[in-house]
Amino acid sequence: MQINWTLVAGLAAFSLAAAANWDVGTAAPRQRGSWRTLAFVHLALLAELVGTIRFNAVAVIDAALPGVARHAVQAGLAAAMLLVAVGAAIAMFRAGRQSSWLVPAGMVAGAAAALFGAEMLSVGPVGAVLYRPIGPVMLIGWLWLACGAAAVTIAILAVRSVRTR
Repeated sequence: MQINWTLVAGLAAFSLAAAANWDVGTAAPRQRGSWRTLAFVHLALLAELVGTIRFNAVAVIDAALPGVARHAVQAGLAAAMLLVAVGAAIAMFRAGRQSSWLVPAGMVAGAAAALFGAEMLSVGPVGAVLYRPIGPVMLIGWLWLACGAAAVTIAILAVRSVRTR
């Protein structure tokens, strides 16, 4: 697959989000595990994007599982992303007692993972909306950028609140 501006948007969004969440974990030792979990969620999304660039996922599924319906595999992958999203959200709500910034950060990570799940299924009207171009970037790229920008903003605010204590 050839790299395009939509993939560049996703790569930028999730690499910056992972780095920002990792940085908060460094600045706040008592909350390190929670923030680094969020960094790993963003790294998993980044790895999925790199996999999309490096391999055509449809071709890999067809080659690895001949005779198996591709939609069943994609639904399984989407379910896995949904579990990641729900797991991240639950972990952050539980850890929210440590920092008020963990809850919105977990919500952003969960929303990004859910967006990946919806994109993997990309059935009919949902795919038509997500892949609609807005300038040089498809809508899904702008949504990835919004998730990344929200994650970075929350991380900056969290670091500032830790350093002002």
